[in-house]
Amino acid sequence: MVDVQDRGIPRTDSQADDENVEVPASVDASISVEDLPDASELTFEEKLAALNMTVMRHPLNREILYKALAYCREERPLREAEDYIASLPQFELATQNQYYLLMSLAKAHGLELIERDERGERVFDDQKEGLSEDEVDDLVATISFKTTEVGDYFVDYNKPQARLADLLGLVPERADTYVELLRFVESEPRPYGQIEALLRGKPALQTVIDGRLETMQPSVFVDKLERAGALVWKDGWTLTEEGREFLRDLTSN
Repeated sequence: MVDVQDRGIPRTDSQADDENVEVPASVDASISVEDLPDASELTFEEKLAALNMTVMRHPLNREILYKALAYCREERPLREAEDYIASLPQFELATQNQYYLLMSLAKAHGLELIERDERGERVFDDQKEGLSEDEVDDLVATISFKTTEVGDYFVDYNKPQARLADLLGLVPERADTYVELLRFVESEPRPYGQIEALLRGKPALQTVIDGRLETMQPSVFVDKLERAGALVWKDGWTLTEEGREFLRDLTSN
């Protein structure tokens, strides 16, 4: 796997913090279909908290997991979902394989794992009671994934356009600099060194910490735009489709 440092961008404290988040064992993924947790006694808010923890726990997987949730709003066979994830530019940096990522979402109540027999009919747990492992394998012909109600809510709430709008509105005096950076990478992928040169000396990099004037690294802007779903590393920093759509909307308005 390629590390953040290989992209020419200094590691930020926020990325380090994300990787040290402790995740409850109940939402830790394995490859066991039979090990999915029982969600019947959990509230919607508890399921949403588990899903948020799973998606946000590691910066290199975050956008992949979000896109997988959005993609599976229509029921998707396992192979189709795996192929989609593999096609994402973010997957080059992923820390786990496609099946692990899908199962982590299922364990966190964002995806429903659906088993079907050879006729395409759903197979439920009570149909497998008393069957041997081989008999279960014979009964279940395919598995697929579909986004749950919790996953649907998470996708709508965390749309890149909304994340970008929140980011630009959080500190309005930096909004023009964010937009300038987006336009800079719009035409072609840019190495971090070019972005650093673009932003060097800009007032937007100045911030006050504990009463002292400090200068932020340009990597902070890159990191926040990547978190918002507007930037992706693909032989250089470039716009995602959502980032391009945001710029189009900005121009038209």
